[in-house]
Amino acid sequence: MCLTKWLSATFAIVLLAGSVVAAENSIARGKVKSFDLDKKTFVLTDSSDKDNTFKFDDTFVVNREGKEGNSDLKAGDVINVCHEKGKGMAHYVLVQEGKCKNCELIQGSVKGYDADKKELTFTNDSDKTSTYAMSDAKVRLNMEASKIDSVKNGDRALIIVDTIDGKPVLTSLMIERAK
Repeated sequence: MCLTKWLSATFAIVLLAGSVVAAENSIARGKVKSFDLDKKTFVLTDSSDKDNTFKFDDTFVVNREGKEGNSDLKAGDVINVCHEKGKGMAHYVLVQEGKCKNCELIQGSVKGYDADKKELTFTNDSDKTSTYAMSDAKVRLNMEASKIDSVKNGDRALIIVDTIDGKPVLTSLMIERAK
Protein backbone atom coordinates (compact mmCIF):
# COMPACT_ATOMS: atom_id res chain seq x y z
CA MET A 1 0.00 0.00 0.00
CA CYS A 2 2.83 2.40 0.84
CA LEU A 3 4.48 1.76 -2.55
CA THR A 4 1.20 2.57 -4.32
CA LYS A 5 0.84 5.87 -2.44
CA TRP A 6 4.46 6.76 -3.11
CA LEU A 7 4.10 6.04 -6.84
CA SER A 8 0.86 8.04 -7.00
CA ALA A 9 2.49 10.99 -5.23
CA THR A 10 5.54 10.82 -7.51
CA PHE A 11 3.30 10.72 -10.59
CA ALA A 12 1.34 13.76 -9.35
CA ILE A 13 4.54 15.72 -8.76
CA VAL A 14 5.79 14.88 -12.27
CA LEU A 15 2.48 16.07 -13.75
CA LEU A 16 2.60 19.32 -11.77
CA ALA A 17 6.22 19.94 -12.70
CA GLY A 18 5.32 19.36 -16.35
CA SER A 19 2.54 21.94 -16.07
CA VAL A 20 4.94 24.55 -14.73
CA VAL A 21 7.45 23.89 -17.50
CA ALA A 22 4.66 23.94 -20.10
CA ALA A 23 3.57 27.40 -18.89
CA GLU A 24 6.19 29.06 -21.08
CA ASN A 25 6.06 32.58 -22.35
CA SER A 26 6.01 33.72 -25.94
CA ILE A 27 6.39 37.04 -27.76
CA ALA A 28 3.62 38.40 -30.00
CA ARG A 29 3.89 41.47 -32.21
CA GLY A 30 1.27 43.72 -33.75
CA LYS A 31 -1.00 46.72 -33.27
CA VAL A 32 -3.38 47.27 -30.35
CA LYS A 33 -6.96 47.24 -31.63
CA SER A 34 -8.57 47.96 -28.25
CA PHE A 35 -7.63 48.24 -24.57
CA ASP A 36 -10.07 47.83 -21.67
CA LEU A 37 -8.56 48.64 -18.27
CA ASP A 38 -11.77 47.69 -16.41
CA LYS A 39 -11.99 44.23 -17.99
CA LYS A 40 -8.18 43.90 -17.93
CA THR A 41 -7.99 42.85 -21.59
CA PHE A 42 -6.63 44.14 -24.86
CA VAL A 43 -6.90 42.99 -28.46
CA LEU A 44 -3.78 42.77 -30.64
CA THR A 45 -3.99 42.54 -34.43
CA ASP A 46 -0.95 40.65 -35.76
CA SER A 47 0.78 40.93 -39.16
CA SER A 48 -1.63 38.30 -40.57
CA ASP A 49 -4.54 40.59 -39.63
CA LYS A 50 -5.64 38.10 -36.94
CA ASP A 51 -7.01 39.45 -33.65
CA ASN A 52 -5.68 37.99 -30.41
CA THR A 53 -7.19 38.84 -27.03
CA PHE A 54 -4.86 39.10 -24.06
CA LYS A 55 -5.70 39.30 -20.37
CA PHE A 56 -3.55 40.99 -17.74
CA ASP A 57 -3.39 41.33 -13.98
CA ASP A 58 -1.93 43.81 -11.49
CA THR A 59 1.66 42.73 -12.30
CA PHE A 60 1.23 43.72 -15.97
CA VAL A 61 3.92 46.16 -17.18
CA VAL A 62 3.73 48.54 -20.15
CA ASN A 63 7.03 50.09 -21.26
CA ARG A 64 6.47 53.31 -23.21
CA GLU A 65 9.74 55.08 -24.10
CA GLY A 66 11.52 53.54 -21.11
CA LYS A 67 8.84 54.46 -18.58
CA GLU A 68 6.98 51.53 -17.05
CA GLY A 69 3.42 51.47 -15.77
CA ASN A 70 0.37 49.26 -16.12
CA SER A 71 -2.27 51.35 -17.86
CA ASP A 72 -0.47 53.29 -20.57
CA LEU A 73 -1.67 51.29 -23.58
CA LYS A 74 -4.01 52.57 -26.27
CA ALA A 75 -5.56 51.59 -29.58
CA GLY A 76 -3.12 52.04 -32.44
CA ASP A 77 0.03 51.30 -30.40
CA VAL A 78 2.52 49.05 -32.20
CA ILE A 79 3.79 46.64 -29.57
CA ASN A 80 5.72 43.50 -28.64
CA VAL A 81 4.02 41.57 -25.84
CA CYS A 82 5.44 38.80 -23.67
CA HIS A 83 2.58 36.48 -22.73
CA GLU A 84 1.93 33.04 -21.32
CA LYS A 85 1.60 30.57 -24.19
CA GLY A 86 -1.86 29.09 -24.56
CA LYS A 87 -3.43 31.21 -21.82
CA GLY A 88 -3.18 34.70 -23.31
CA MET A 89 -2.02 36.23 -20.02
CA ALA A 90 0.15 39.24 -20.89
CA HIS A 91 3.07 40.09 -18.61
CA TYR A 92 5.19 42.73 -20.33
CA VAL A 93 4.49 45.08 -23.26
CA LEU A 94 7.01 47.16 -25.17
CA VAL A 95 5.42 50.03 -27.10
CA GLN A 96 7.41 50.75 -30.26
CA GLU A 97 7.33 54.53 -30.58
CA GLY A 98 9.60 57.52 -30.07
CA LYS A 99 13.02 56.49 -28.79
CA CYS A 100 11.82 52.85 -28.66
CA LYS A 101 10.55 52.75 -32.26
CA ASN A 102 13.38 50.40 -33.32
CA CYS A 103 13.40 48.36 -30.11
CA GLU A 104 12.45 44.70 -29.95
CA LEU A 105 11.45 42.44 -27.07
CA ILE A 106 13.27 39.08 -27.17
CA GLN A 107 13.00 36.08 -24.87
CA GLY A 108 15.62 33.41 -24.33
CA SER A 109 18.60 32.45 -22.17
CA VAL A 110 21.84 34.11 -21.15
CA LYS A 111 24.76 32.26 -22.68
CA GLY A 112 27.58 34.38 -21.29
CA TYR A 113 28.96 37.80 -20.44
CA ASP A 114 32.35 39.19 -21.48
CA ALA A 115 33.23 41.83 -18.85
CA ASP A 116 36.23 43.12 -20.83
CA LYS A 117 34.16 43.79 -23.96
CA LYS A 118 30.95 44.56 -22.00
CA GLU A 119 29.01 42.19 -24.25
CA LEU A 120 26.21 39.75 -23.45
CA THR A 121 25.77 36.57 -25.47
CA PHE A 122 22.14 35.50 -25.63
CA THR A 123 20.27 32.60 -27.23
CA ASN A 124 16.68 33.40 -28.20
CA ASP A 125 13.82 30.90 -28.13
CA SER A 126 14.47 30.05 -31.80
CA ASP A 127 17.99 28.91 -30.80
CA LYS A 128 19.66 31.86 -32.54
CA THR A 129 22.68 33.10 -30.57
CA SER A 130 23.58 36.79 -30.73
CA THR A 131 26.04 39.03 -28.93
CA TYR A 132 24.91 42.46 -27.75
CA ALA A 133 26.86 45.47 -26.53
CA MET A 134 25.63 46.26 -23.01
CA SER A 135 25.93 50.05 -23.34
CA ASP A 136 23.98 51.47 -20.38
CA ALA A 137 21.56 48.54 -20.19
CA LYS A 138 19.36 48.22 -17.14
CA VAL A 139 19.76 44.87 -15.40
CA ARG A 140 16.92 43.58 -13.22
CA LEU A 141 16.48 40.43 -11.22
CA ASN A 142 12.82 39.69 -10.37
CA MET A 143 12.00 43.27 -11.52
CA GLU A 144 14.41 44.80 -8.95
CA ALA A 145 17.49 46.79 -10.03
CA SER A 146 20.53 44.57 -10.11
CA LYS A 147 24.01 44.30 -11.59
CA ILE A 148 25.34 42.14 -14.39
CA ASP A 149 27.34 40.17 -11.78
CA SER A 150 24.08 38.66 -10.48
CA VAL A 151 23.27 37.15 -13.90
CA LYS A 152 24.12 33.48 -14.40
CA ASN A 153 24.70 31.55 -17.59
CA GLY A 154 21.48 29.73 -18.43
CA ASP A 155 19.21 32.32 -16.77
CA ARG A 156 15.91 32.73 -18.64
CA ALA A 157 15.52 36.37 -19.59
CA LEU A 158 13.51 38.94 -21.43
CA ILE A 159 15.65 41.55 -23.18
CA ILE A 160 15.01 44.80 -25.00
CA VAL A 161 17.31 45.42 -27.96
CA ASP A 162 17.53 48.72 -29.83
CA THR A 163 19.11 49.20 -33.25
CA ILE A 164 21.54 52.11 -33.13
CA ASP A 165 23.54 53.01 -36.25
CA GLY A 166 22.57 49.65 -37.72
CA LYS A 167 23.90 47.69 -34.74
CA PRO A 168 21.87 45.86 -32.06
CA VAL A 169 22.42 47.30 -28.58
CA LEU A 170 20.99 45.81 -25.38
CA THR A 171 18.99 48.37 -23.39
CA SER A 172 17.36 46.14 -20.78
CA LEU A 173 17.97 42.67 -19.34
CA MET A 174 15.22 41.22 -17.12
CA ILE A 175 15.85 37.94 -15.30
CA GLU A 176 13.07 36.10 -13.45
CA ARG A 177 14.30 33.57 -10.91
CA ALA A 178 12.36 31.58 -8.34
CA LYS A 179 12.79 33.19 -4.93
